[in-house]
Amino acid sequence: MRAPRATHLRGPTAEFGCTGLAFFPSRCSKVDAKPIWGSNVSPSVRPAWALLAVLALVACGHEMPASVPSPAPSGIGTPAAPLVSGSPVPTSAPATPSTGPAEISPAPMSIALNCRLPVTWSGKAGFLGLPGGLISEDSSARANSQFFDAAFSRWLPVAREAVSPNGAKYAYSDGSTYQGIEGHIHVVDVFTNDDRVIYSGSVYRVVDFASEGIYVTADMGEGPYAGLWLMNPTNGSLRLINAHVRSPAVGVGAAWGEDFNPADPSPAPAGIAGSTNRVVRVNLASGATTPWFYTPGAQPTILGIDHAGVPFVRIDTQPPNDPDVNHDTNELWRVTSQTGAVRLLSSTGWYDGPSRLGAIDSHGIWFDGGDGIWLYAQGAMNLVGRPVGAQLSVAGGCLNVS
Repeated sequence: MRAPRATHLRGPTAEFGCTGLAFFPSRCSKVDAKPIWGSNVSPSVRPAWALLAVLALVACGHEMPASVPSPAPSGIGTPAAPLVSGSPVPTSAPATPSTGPAEISPAPMSIALNCRLPVTWSGKAGFLGLPGGLISEDSSARANSQFFDAAFSRWLPVAREAVSPNGAKYAYSDGSTYQGIEGHIHVVDVFTNDDRVIYSGSVYRVVDFASEGIYVTADMGEGPYAGLWLMNPTNGSLRLINAHVRSPAVGVGAAWGEDFNPADPSPAPAGIAGSTNRVVRVNLASGATTPWFYTPGAQPTILGIDHAGVPFVRIDTQPPNDPDVNHDTNELWRVTSQTGAVRLLSSTGWYDGPSRLGAIDSHGIWFDGGDGIWLYAQGAMNLVGRPVGAQLSVAGGCLNVS
C-alpha cells in the first residue's frame, strides 16, 4: 500500500481565462488524462516569463467558535472562513453546515517554508517559490501536464494518484461508455516512455496506482464513477472489491466512497445517479462497507486521504430552490473516526474553499481550490495565497531549496 492520494471534486472548477498570474495579499479568513505528447525531457526552469507574486502567508485560528460569526459578502475568490477545532466534533449527530464565512485578521503563518511548489495553470506548468511568491514557467513541461514526478524530474500528463509509488510508471485510461468506445488501461514507463496496453474491454478509470496493483472504477457513462476493482499491472486481470460504492478513493490500507442513507429527511438535489449523503469505509479484502460520516441534506465529496489514513471530506449544501452556486455553503472536515470529525473550514460559494487534495509532503498537506492554495499543517488550515488571472493547481510536493 502506497502513500495516500488525491481525489477531485465533482462539478465546475474556476478557470478565469486570463493570461497573467499574480498573488494578492490574503486575509485569513482523478481525472485520467491520455498523454498527448511524446517523450519527456528533464526540466530546465527558465524565467522566460517570471511573474512577480505578492504572497501573503496567513495562519488561521486554532479553535472553532461555539457559533459562526455573521456572514460577510462572498463570491468567487473570497477566502473561506477558517474554523479550526482542536478536538473532534462527535458525528453521532449529523454534521450541520455553518451559515457562511467570517472575516479573520491577518497573522503570520507559523510554518516556515523555503521550497518550490509545482503548479499548473491554463495548460502550463511551473513552480511557485515560497515564501517569495515568484512563479516561473517550466519550458520543459508539455502542454496540459498535471504532475511533477520528483523521482525522475519529469512532468507527467496524469494526476499523482495514477503514478506508481516509486514514480517509475504511470497509468491512464481511454474509451467512453457514453459513446460506446472500447476502454483500455495503459501503463507507461516514465524513463523510456514505453506505453503498454494491459487491458481492453469495459471502460474503467484509474483511482490509485498502488504497490499491490492499479485500483480502478467503472465509467458509468453518466453520473459518478461506481465500483472498485484491483487490476494486475502486468496482465490486466481484475479482482472485484465492491460493485456499488460511488466515487471511490484509496489510501493507507482502505478505500472510501459515498452512498445514500434513506433516513435523510431532506436529501440534497439528486443528479442522474441520485443523491449521496454519507461517506463509507470499504474493506479492501472483503469489499464490506462501514458507514463513517453522515451528512443529511448535504453532498459529501472525498478530497483525499492523509498519511494517517484519515479522509478529508468537503460538504456542499445548496439552499432549497436556489440555482445560484454562489449561495452554496461548503465545509471541509477531517473525519478522524466513525464518531468524531474536525471541522476545518467553512465558506459560501461553490468556488470557495479547498476542492482538491494536491500533495502530501514533509510540510503538510496541500490543497487547491477556486480561491487559492491551502496548507494543512500542525492541525490548522493555512491560506498560502490567492492567485489572480488563473486558478493554480498543486502538481506535487513542495521541493526544498538548499
